[in-house]
Amino acid sequence: MKSLIDKIGKSKLVLSPMAGYSDSPYRKLCREMGSAMSISEFVSTEQLFRSSARAISLFRYEESELPVIFQVFGNDPEIIVRGVARVLHLNPDGIDVNMGCSVKTVSGRGAGAGLLRCPDKARTIIRRLVEETGLPISAKIRLGWDHDSLNYMEFSEMLESEGVWAIAVHGRTRQMAYSGRADWERICEIARARRIPVFGNGDVKTFAEAHERMRTYGVAGVYVGRGAIGNPWIFSGIDKATLSYAERLPVILRHLDAMAKFYGDALAAVLVRKHLTQYLRDLPIYPFLKPEMYRKTSALALRDFLLRASDLTLARQVAQAICCAAS
Repeated sequence: MKSLIDKIGKSKLVLSPMAGYSDSPYRKLCREMGSAMSISEFVSTEQLFRSSARAISLFRYEESELPVIFQVFGNDPEIIVRGVARVLHLNPDGIDVNMGCSVKTVSGRGAGAGLLRCPDKARTIIRRLVEETGLPISAKIRLGWDHDSLNYMEFSEMLESEGVWAIAVHGRTRQMAYSGRADWERICEIARARRIPVFGNGDVKTFAEAHERMRTYGVAGVYVGRGAIGNPWIFSGIDKATLSYAERLPVILRHLDAMAKFYGDALAAVLVRKHLTQYLRDLPIYPFLKPEMYRKTSALALRDFLLRASDLTLARQVAQAICCAAS
């Protein structure tokens, strides 16, 4: 257990697992920028049990991402254990069980946050994974199903007693989804009561906020989710809002190149669009860039356009400076 917490090094900020975003290219970039470890998108153990090539492909990673945790979800202990067994040859550093996803298609079927209503089943899942994989096991949870069933203290105590090495807590209930505010006071209750690392999650948008949460609430680290989309700088303490288009471009191109290598030229051009929106939407130039960015059908063409846009932006800034000086 201790060896895994040692592996994550000095940084205790972690890119939170997010479907459609925390793929290998973005995890790699965030690790380079300072994220403490890599956690995969969550993968259905039912699909793993069926040896789905697409599901297994979501666990692809590069050595530079290490340590790498595979996150899984499911509601059947037997299927979960047997599904995980099918990917142990990929040598993950640990397995994380998602017990916090609020999406109805997941939690409504008893997986994700649905397991918060079935602590005995959750206990069986953790116990068997600890015993049968030989890997460090962790879990990501919420405070409860709703405010009438806040069972986070009992649930986290159970997880600790069954041998998880760490717990990540999103400070909302399943009913809240992403509405309202994350309750860090309750996350703090868990952190103070447990003897294992507890990571907090919810509403962290800056490097400074993350470190303030660690100091104030006594958590071992912070998972950053939505605040890290289009903002890998959050892990290195750089305020993205202070960066111009030209200053952001080298990181954006590294991300694009990694996606092209990972997915191929055409698919990367499509998948990177949602990232580009988050990278650039706060800049005045974004409305002019967006239509052309979305028309590009190859990563190579998109890369060339982004570079040319940098020259255009510089020219526009020089022209504005000349205008201001003349007036």
